[in-house]
Formats: sequence, C-alpha cells, structure tokens
Amino acid sequence: MRVTTGTLLMVIGALHQAVGLVLFREPLLEMVRAGVFDTVGEDTSPRAAAFWFLATGLFMILAGALCRWVERAVGRPPPAGFAWGLLGLGLFFVVPMPDTGGWTLFPLGVLALFRARAPKPALPEVLRPFTEGADHVDVKTVESEASLRAFLAGLLSYQPAWVTALYGVRAVFVRLLGMRQHGMPGPLRSRPEDIPMAQGSAASFFTVRHAEEEHVWVASAADTHLEALLAVVVEPGEGSRRRFHVVTVVHYRKWTGPVYFNVIRPFHHLVVGAMARAAASTAPAAHPA
Repeated sequence: MRVTTGTLLMVIGALHQAVGLVLFREPLLEMVRAGVFDTVGEDTSPRAAAFWFLATGLFMILAGALCRWVERAVGRPPPAGFAWGLLGLGLFFVVPMPDTGGWTLFPLGVLALFRARAPKPALPEVLRPFTEGADHVDVKTVESEASLRAFLAGLLSYQPAWVTALYGVRAVFVRLLGMRQHGMPGPLRSRPEDIPMAQGSAASFFTVRHAEEEHVWVASAADTHLEALLAVVVEPGEGSRRRFHVVTVVHYRKWTGPVYFNVIRPFHHLVVGAMARAAASTAPAAHPA
C-alpha cells in the first residue's frame, strides 16, 4: 500500500521529537535528575519549552497514527478539510515564528489536498439507474478469488461485537431525531447457496432489487429519513482473482436524512470497509463448474 498521509505525519512528528531531544538535552537531563515529577509546573524556563515541544510532537504522532488507521481501514485518503487544517496549522506555526519546523506541514497539506481531490473510481455502468439523483455514493474495492455468492455471504455475515455496539449507539441517536430502530439487526449467517438472487427477496434487512449471477447484486433498505442501496459488482482481475466493488448509494427523503447520515458517515466507511475486507479474506475461492 502507498505511503499514507498519516504515515508522513507520524514521520514529521518523529523528526520533531528527535530535534527536541537534541535541542533540549540539558533541560531534559535536569528534569530527570530532579525526579521528573512536578519539575515543570508554572516554570517558564527552558524546561517548560522542552516539555511543550515534546508534547506537541507526541500529539502529532498520535494524530498521524489515527489518520493512518482510518486511511487503511476505509481505503481512501482523509477529506479535503483535513488537508486545509494541516495548511492552516502550518500558517499558525510559521507566521509568528518563521524559524520553525512548521514549514513541513505545507507540502504534506498540499499532498493531502491533491489526494482528497483525486478522481474517484468510475461506477460500473450497470449501477447508473440506481445512482441517478443520489445524495451520496461511495465505492470500496477489494480483490478475492471468491464467487459472488460466497463474497455476499461473508459480507452480510460480518458483525463483530464492535459493530453490534454501534447499532446500540445508533438506537439512541435515531430516537433524538424522532425515528425508531426496529430491533437489533443481526448478521445473515447464511451459506453462499442461500443468498437470495430473485428480485423482491429479503436478505437480512435488505430487499433485492437486481441480481445477475457472478456479475452484480443490488439490494436496498428504506426508512422514513432515507433509502440506502448496497451493491456488489464483480469485475475480472489478474489470474483467478477478481475485483469486488462494494457500492453504497444514499437517497435522502426528508431533512433528518442528511443530519443522520452525516453524523454516522465516518462509522459507515469503517463498517463497510471492514465488511468488504472480511468478505474478501474469509470467503472460499470460486470453483469452475
């Protein structure tokens, strides 16, 4: 996988720490000799400068680690707002203090902005009728040797404890918007041969809208606030491996739709990305007839 924005931010944080250990070697040694505990307090001497210099670097590494985890989990770069934030933070550092390492945030912010604005993968033509007028579309792509049915069985069966916990949090949130969650959704727990392919069939809380063996499967779930479609499209890959595009399409129905979806959007990307990776890694390989 390419070097992520989070990885580069962690590298900058690590360099920041290395410079701090060199520049503030003597104040840091004084703190160690004094027992560390309460050796800064309200002190404005070099000890305080050393402490806050290293604290800033630690937060930078922590933010980079979180950013890297999100990028790898959802398979996409951070949003443009994060890139603009890096550029703004760079200005905050260098305007009052030009002699600073804050200049390193400018190329990182520009790179993050370029990645955030890069063209998104084109949707398969078969999904065009379902995406017309959509308020949100995203695509997660993975590779696997599985059949479409096996991949779908792994996708719909994925529900670890942390996903169940998110459903519990969702139940509280939707009540604040005047909506209800009818029970706790559970995994489908079915075999590949049990995956419904007929239009109108039920698959967990989804209803099949369109399906073609070893090509595409589209299902939807509707509520008072929005309608969501989950689609999986199969394309040839290298050798026996194939690309599976997991597509989410959202149509808002009233004002609660965008409020609800934009709050849960980060968790949506985490959950769907984890579902796709789990399905790709656990589904059995397809065998020719």
